[in-house]
Amino acid sequence: MKYLGCAYYPEYWGRERVETDAHLMREAGINVVRIGEFAWCSLEPEEGVYTFEWLHECVQSLGRHGIHVILCTPTATPPAWLTDSYPDTRLVNAEGRRLDHGERRHYCYTSDTYWRHTARIVDRLAREFSPYRHVIGWQIDNEPAMGEQGICHCENCQASFQAWLKNKYITVDHLNDQWATRFWSMDYTAWTQIRLGQTKGKHTPSRALDTRRFASDALGEYIIKQGRLIRQHDADAVISTNLNGDVFTDLDFYKVFATMDIAMKDMYFDICTMDTNAMILDQFRSFKPGKPFWITETGAGMCGIGRPSHRDQFKAWMWSSYAHGADAYVVFRWRTCLSGQEQELEGLLEHSGHAGHRYRKAQEAFHQMHRIAPLLGDLPPLTSPIAMVHDYDVMWAYQSNCIQKVVNYGENFARLYRELYRKHLSADVIAPSASLDKYRLVILPTLIMIDPPFAQRLQQFVEKGGILLAQGQIDMKDRNSNFLGEQAPCLLQDLLGVRLHGGMYLFSAVEADESWTRQTHFTVGMTGELDGKNVSGSASGWIGDVGLTSGTALLTFDEHDYQGQPAITENRTGNGISIFAAAIGMDEALLENLFSHVLDRAGIAFRTDIPEHVEVLQRGRFAFVINHLNETVHLNLDSDYTAILGDITSGKLILKPYGVTILEQLPPVTSS
Repeated sequence: MKYLGCAYYPEYWGRERVETDAHLMREAGINVVRIGEFAWCSLEPEEGVYTFEWLHECVQSLGRHGIHVILCTPTATPPAWLTDSYPDTRLVNAEGRRLDHGERRHYCYTSDTYWRHTARIVDRLAREFSPYRHVIGWQIDNEPAMGEQGICHCENCQASFQAWLKNKYITVDHLNDQWATRFWSMDYTAWTQIRLGQTKGKHTPSRALDTRRFASDALGEYIIKQGRLIRQHDADAVISTNLNGDVFTDLDFYKVFATMDIAMKDMYFDICTMDTNAMILDQFRSFKPGKPFWITETGAGMCGIGRPSHRDQFKAWMWSSYAHGADAYVVFRWRTCLSGQEQELEGLLEHSGHAGHRYRKAQEAFHQMHRIAPLLGDLPPLTSPIAMVHDYDVMWAYQSNCIQKVVNYGENFARLYRELYRKHLSADVIAPSASLDKYRLVILPTLIMIDPPFAQRLQQFVEKGGILLAQGQIDMKDRNSNFLGEQAPCLLQDLLGVRLHGGMYLFSAVEADESWTRQTHFTVGMTGELDGKNVSGSASGWIGDVGLTSGTALLTFDEHDYQGQPAITENRTGNGISIFAAAIGMDEALLENLFSHVLDRAGIAFRTDIPEHVEVLQRGRFAFVINHLNETVHLNLDSDYTAILGDITSGKLILKPYGVTILEQLPPVTSS
């Protein structure tokens, strides 16, 4: 890993502390520091009055200690003089309240006033600090998303939304047709009548979905414009922005990262289970194929503040990130803060500035990385023969519909990925527009929308010998979240060999002791045969009303109205096979059997002799074996290896709790 570092706030701790901190950073093995994302009022205390001297001194001091800098634009937290003098820069929430100063991400991303001030501070920063050769990267804003404050509903955003709709639909009549507004007499006659929708499912799904799309485009363009501005002054530095949260965000990062040099991720490993962490890491190495990604923020302690971590857990998370493709690992933060909303989040140093156990833990990990990484050289990226397709429109469509919220798109996606993780496999997380050429298995997690070009590429993929696993409510809706007026899957019917007449959500209010306020969630069973073995299981979220065309039923539903109907089917096309699971919320045992069958069809080997939370990741001739369990694990080696890190004894690998071993595969011995 090239860069190991921390977030640093010299504007908070003062100039007199910088030399002391820089010395301690160097001793810890830190070679990069992230600065400035919350420093606007220290950089520009009054409009047009710049006080950059403290930042120049800090950057220069870090450079003298051999420490690189990632400089951030400070736009996530505007100064009080700006939001007070120009109230139109503050976000208006869905209830019509203009947010007060003192929050975070409380700016309006369509405000011309806010962009004017943004452009001024970003341009000035880029001019002043791009000449420093050790300023190697720029982080734009900080964790851009709508999650903290929601979507802005100010009049400027309303007008921008109407202009966005006009550009997309050209005429109001065409919008009415595409949104299917005739039901409930929702037709519009003028653009000014159309307001931003609620994103809680209270308005027509088409309106709520386009609201999400507009907000993503508007915030994304605000971020992208900052990148263009910086690039005018800095031709060489890495420019990007940092995504927070998991795979399923309200900002379309396919679009944002397409314009950036790398993907950046803020990653706190104690927030999610390790299978979800692995999924997120796989997504980030998939955003920019063939390029490393940077973790720009991770925990020095535990983000949840609930318990101390094991002394080697930090090291295990660091090596897992590296094995997945990270080339930077930046800790939040250098020192635990004395004030503010995040004063409890632990830094590498204590409140007092004392270098305690967290500092020593990171120091040990960073020095280990500096010692081992040169032995590994330039590793090829982690590769996988498996792709999982993630579509922001599909996710937002589920979130924009009242009834379909019974199905949680993100939970379903993560549950399917977990079956791969349990079998010690990785997957690329790709957009529907991505090439399928390098994959043997493609998974479609309840993709309720499928476009014709994607359907054609899926057809070609299977014809050439690929294996397709489609699951859930597949190809049933148009891009405005309206059901298509024909039998689904509309574009994949021949490929899957089924007709999908509809389906049923699995919650009930029909029994004598049930009502809409006293609903019962239940399961529907299914039985059949996979690979010559009798298999049974159940679904708990949704089941499909399926009829066969050319497909074969592997499992059938065995309860209620759907008894005897196909539940999991298989269909051959050309040299490949399509498998369709007409169920969401399948139980763990059934998913395990289904994925074993699918992987066998794809010719993808997997391990069943390794505990679930032990990662085995191959990059080139090196294998990274990382134990995320608080117990010792014994593994048998199936090839000849030498240990770069860790020990091999009599062909066995012993991993201590949170232990890491790096193995180099030995070339085969040939006779002379």
